[in-house]
Amino acid sequence: MEGNTISSSAAEEISGRWAAARAQPIGKAYRDGTDRAVSPAATLARVSPAMTAAGITRVANVTGMDRIGIPVWCAVRPASRSLTVSQGKGVTGDAARASAVMESLELWHAETHHLPLRYDTHRALAASGEAVLDPMTLVRCPCSEYAADRPMRWVRGWDLVGGRPVWVPYEAVHCDWRVPVAPGDHAVQNGSNGLASGNSLLEATVHALCELVERDAIVAAQDAGDLLAARRMVRPETVADDACRDLLGRFRRAGVDVLVWDLTSEVGVPVFNCLAVETDTPWYHPLPQTQGSGCHPRRAIALSRALTEAAQARATVIVGSRDDIGRDRQSWYFDPEQRRAVGDAVRDRPERDYGQTPDLDHGTVNEDLDWLLTRLTTAGIGSAVVVDLTIPDLGVPVVKAVVPGLRWRPWEE
Repeated sequence: MEGNTISSSAAEEISGRWAAARAQPIGKAYRDGTDRAVSPAATLARVSPAMTAAGITRVANVTGMDRIGIPVWCAVRPASRSLTVSQGKGVTGDAARASAVMESLELWHAETHHLPLRYDTHRALAASGEAVLDPMTLVRCPCSEYAADRPMRWVRGWDLVGGRPVWVPYEAVHCDWRVPVAPGDHAVQNGSNGLASGNSLLEATVHALCELVERDAIVAAQDAGDLLAARRMVRPETVADDACRDLLGRFRRAGVDVLVWDLTSEVGVPVFNCLAVETDTPWYHPLPQTQGSGCHPRRAIALSRALTEAAQARATVIVGSRDDIGRDRQSWYFDPEQRRAVGDAVRDRPERDYGQTPDLDHGTVNEDLDWLLTRLTTAGIGSAVVVDLTIPDLGVPVVKAVVPGLRWRPWEE
């Protein structure tokens, strides 16, 4: 554990690292269903040494376990401290395989306690004049025992809005889900929302922020009671992107109904949510209804992520590989009432045009990040903190974003 005085050299190191990262323009050389600096094949080649260090023993293609044909892969880490099996999806096999591997590596980085920590109270940190996130502004766990004078673990992150180092509750960052818990835990919600990797620090950060905006938009729609509202439902014939039209066609040819809703919130970053349901599945051989969601400045990528995630969820439930699905969630996948409700919705007339969704196509990842921060601050978000989990010797950029004011619910992970 670190002492109770912030190290000026450590703060300067964090500041210098982020200044260097943001000063280097990062182009988008790969744009097939996602924006990346290099192709998925190149990413896999670069991170392959880290797979051994992380304990990934198997990477499997489970696409054929379903009949839709949208690529789904999984990566297995038997010694995981969170999820043993991580899923990945994409418009190509390489993209899905890279997605699974990177998801597993993200979790491993968040399970590995390699960052300097501080054990202190929020009251003491705030009184000392150091920048610190107030746990009361973060997503709280139902069993929260937080108090301002209760010591807990803190880790240093970087506030992209304020441009300064800031202390973050470590419970909101790590993914070591073993018991017993550490002293001071049960203060904020622990989970993997906002955990992301990439080919660079900025690429990982954009992905992490998009995930948090996506989950917050879903919560906002749930709270407003219009998660499945016809006014938000997208008319499929208005989808102009060829790749998304191909994904929709794969579902349709497999006999699976897909309903898409535009859940873009006041933040203004495109968010889509979809349900994939077989309304005529025979009672003796039911297949799961699944949902998927996605967020990105480019609406085509946001929709592609939602559609491929729904396909990934289907394959995952069919295979039975996800090791944190409880009985309630499992029952939802096969709930006949929900299936009938979706059948009724299919007969309703969607009211929204795909072209009404915002669409920003920037040339660099840097511009994506700047635009996301502008959208967040315009929506009243005062801090967007990112903890760099990258292990230098492995060189796989991994971050955990913690943004006060953006909400999520644990089952959405």
